[in-house]
Amino acid sequence: MTGRGKLAVALGLTLGTAALSGAMVPGVSPFYYARFSVMTPPGPAEPSPEAFRRIPRLIHARHKVVKGEDIRSIASAYGTDIRSLQSTNSNEFIFLSRGGYIRVHNGRGLLYEVSANGETLNGIAARYCGKSRDLKSFKAEIVDDNGLPPSALLVNHKFRKGDRVYLPAVYIDLDTYRMPLRSFGRISSRFGVRYHPVLKRKIFHNGADIPMPLGTPVYPSRSGTVTYSGWKGGYGNVVEVRHKDGSLCRYGHLSQASVAVGETVQKSKTLLGKVGSTGMSTGPHLHFEIITPSGKSVNPLAKIGKK
Repeated sequence: MTGRGKLAVALGLTLGTAALSGAMVPGVSPFYYARFSVMTPPGPAEPSPEAFRRIPRLIHARHKVVKGEDIRSIASAYGTDIRSLQSTNSNEFIFLSRGGYIRVHNGRGLLYEVSANGETLNGIAARYCGKSRDLKSFKAEIVDDNGLPPSALLVNHKFRKGDRVYLPAVYIDLDTYRMPLRSFGRISSRFGVRYHPVLKRKIFHNGADIPMPLGTPVYPSRSGTVTYSGWKGGYGNVVEVRHKDGSLCRYGHLSQASVAVGETVQKSKTLLGKVGSTGMSTGPHLHFEIITPSGKSVNPLAKIGKK
């Protein structure tokens, strides 16, 4: 194998020095090199980014986020790009949790993790090929870059759950949640049980309340279709947007709504309305709520940057 893109699928095989046919880095032992190879389990829990930059083949591991890091600095440290890490982790990483882990690698594309036994090369290639690429050529790239035997092109090669397959130049269009405000300072009431300031008793709060000045613009957290725009009891003026996966976002206590039912809205761009204090409210703020396709409200702050 030659070049950074030449990697092997993580098949849990024992890797001998004969399998390490890519160019070695001076001063790095074969055993150290093998430990990072995707033919074996990942390397140390906290690998050195320098190793990722020096070793010419694709390697992967988990990275523990430390204070002051963002997705840009992490991508640069490991010799990859932001879109590759976002796609591999299915996360835009708008917020990075200190002490949390993300999957890092040094390639340019998606490191796909097989989710079930029996997934095939043909199926994976067809799913991620894209309209602008030739399927036959794309399959050949996958076989070559993953070190699969040439026969994989003749028979429908099967993978096992947990295998990782490198898909060169594949990036996922992440339809993830964003904050509905361009900027904000604090959360006045979080998701969960709270003491209601109007009802004067403990009650479950289905969303997050974000205090902002009257008239602050509110934008869609995700793109979708407006299914409700108007007055709704304690929510006051509210806009609800349904997304293509069936989930829904609710934006409450608006001073006014700027969209109508049936209108298609674009994430972070279409003006839904403005922050107000309508309905059961003690001051100007936005009530932001996310409801799953099954009708369950979830913590909206935990969904930011994710699907």
